[in-house]
Amino acid sequence: MTKMIELTEENTHTCWDFFQKHRWVAAEFTLSPILDSWKRCIRQASPYEWHKPSVASGSTLSLFVHRSCEIIAIAETVLEDVYRMLEPRTCMLLVTDKTGCTLSILGDDKIIADFNNLGFKKGAFWTEGQVGTNAVGLCLHTHEPASIFAAQHFNQHLHKYSSHAAPVFNTEGRLIACLLLITHVDHYQHSDAALIASCAKETSSLLQLENNVSDANTLLGQRNAVLECMDDGIIAWDRELHITLINNQAASQFKLEKDRVIGIQLEKLITLPPIIKSGIQTRKKLSHLEITFECQGEFIEALVTLRPLQDGSFLLFLHPLETIRRFAQRHICSSVELSFNSLVTRSKKMQKIITIAKRAAKTNESILLKGEDGVGKNKIAQAIHHLSDKNKGPFITINCKSIAPENMLKELLGSDDGKGQASKFELANGGSLYLEQIEFLCTEMQSALLQILKTNLVIRTNSNRMIPLNFQLITCTSADLEQYVNQDSFRRQLYYAISAVELDIPPLRQRREDITELIQRQLRRLEKRYNNRLSISDDALGILYRYSWPGNIPELQNKIEKIVLNRNDDMITTDDLPNQFLSSPIEKDMYGLPYVQSLEAMEKQAIKKAWEVFDGRIHDIAAALQISRTTLWRKLKKYNISPQITVK
Repeated sequence: MTKMIELTEENTHTCWDFFQKHRWVAAEFTLSPILDSWKRCIRQASPYEWHKPSVASGSTLSLFVHRSCEIIAIAETVLEDVYRMLEPRTCMLLVTDKTGCTLSILGDDKIIADFNNLGFKKGAFWTEGQVGTNAVGLCLHTHEPASIFAAQHFNQHLHKYSSHAAPVFNTEGRLIACLLLITHVDHYQHSDAALIASCAKETSSLLQLENNVSDANTLLGQRNAVLECMDDGIIAWDRELHITLINNQAASQFKLEKDRVIGIQLEKLITLPPIIKSGIQTRKKLSHLEITFECQGEFIEALVTLRPLQDGSFLLFLHPLETIRRFAQRHICSSVELSFNSLVTRSKKMQKIITIAKRAAKTNESILLKGEDGVGKNKIAQAIHHLSDKNKGPFITINCKSIAPENMLKELLGSDDGKGQASKFELANGGSLYLEQIEFLCTEMQSALLQILKTNLVIRTNSNRMIPLNFQLITCTSADLEQYVNQDSFRRQLYYAISAVELDIPPLRQRREDITELIQRQLRRLEKRYNNRLSISDDALGILYRYSWPGNIPELQNKIEKIVLNRNDDMITTDDLPNQFLSSPIEKDMYGLPYVQSLEAMEKQAIKKAWEVFDGRIHDIAAALQISRTTLWRKLKKYNISPQITVK
């Protein structure tokens, strides 16, 4: 067995002297971690000369302190209690971070001043390579408590001190700080090592407790934020039906004071319908039931979900009907951004249509839009909604042809069966309902629509509930609706009811003044898509102007896009037009006369052609056109032809 030697100041000096001369010592004279540290230090530090430690300052020190502020606050509280207990002993207590940087110092002024002279102040590093073997360096190296007594310090300037260090760990077991107790050798007590280790453990425990409290507060804050950000109201109660939780949405819906209802029995405030009472008694889950509550003499309609919990309590979720309807509207509601100013109305016919439409938008009369497919009925309907006093509400579009006759009543009128289905008229409440191809309404739905327009009430299928409505009805057709009426396929009274305002939208061939603007708008849209500046020659534009456009606006947009895709250059010419346009018969203009190109357009075209042939050479262009150079310059400026002309 190895003989143990009593630890005294004298035998530590003997061991230290022997090591400095021979670079080894007998095992009984020193502990292995200290000897290992001496061996590391002999290659880096001097045992006789003193070199002050490195010190962090300024923003670097501020960063270290900020990063460990929570640890410092807790450790200082623990060490202050210890310091008061150790008085009147001369000692110093320190807190370092995981790098050995001193972050806090407290203790006797005399010993603090002595260490300050050695360079140990706030921000100083306890690095073995500079100050030799020390308790902090050894603790951070081994992750275990360490004690260094007298000449066990590698540098002789620390031989008159005794130091004890202990690590502080976080909840994940990582070393995050170190606590240090320093005394004079004369005041050394063996229990100091256990004392500082106990302080480190208490600091770790308090830090964990602080983190647990912080995590709990974070979770509580998140829970409260979730409860208040939800669209749904929530009420919770215990086994005895005492309210334990209610969020702002539920309190507002039932007109209750949130802070005064906790602990009150639920049934003293709210009259529960039989189905909810049954669900509570049988502890049965109920999902999305449309029911009516009575609270303080008022009836409140809502969708509810009831959930029993394992401890005997319940959660009741209140889904407001208006919220559910808004979500449903998003799926079938058109996005209305069009106004009358965004429509192409150069022709007198369209200007007259728009004037009447603007008047109709200010009323609540039903509006019927007539015209061929593709003339822009949908855009005019959106513009009417945009100008009306219902523009804040939804714009619901329904194509009557797309609904099978046998399903039409349920699709449009909704149902109270099962979880219930709101009618399209309810979803359009406060806004506009746009019925496309109205001629395809089945006979039963025609009768129901006529009744809705007369009473402003809707009754869902399989229900007796009358739901009040306030919406603008806009319908459209591309058929001769009067012929349907004469054939008894469409109810005459309904025709009169939906056509209080009737707008007949002319096709493109009857409003040629709009064609040029529509072509230019389509080119601008395609410019953004292809990131190119596009233009069209007057000849090509004239040919497109004279085309009959039987498919109206959709055909124009489709054909222009194909022309752009197959163009030879960014300037569209007659060479880029399909034969379909070149072989089409000459159309007459709005006055019944054949279309003739203006002299000004012909002059501009001739100058452009000459510029291309002679590559911008002014002299040659003027000679070919048989005009003076001055006249040519003036016309180039007039027609805004490329300024980069070559003068030769």
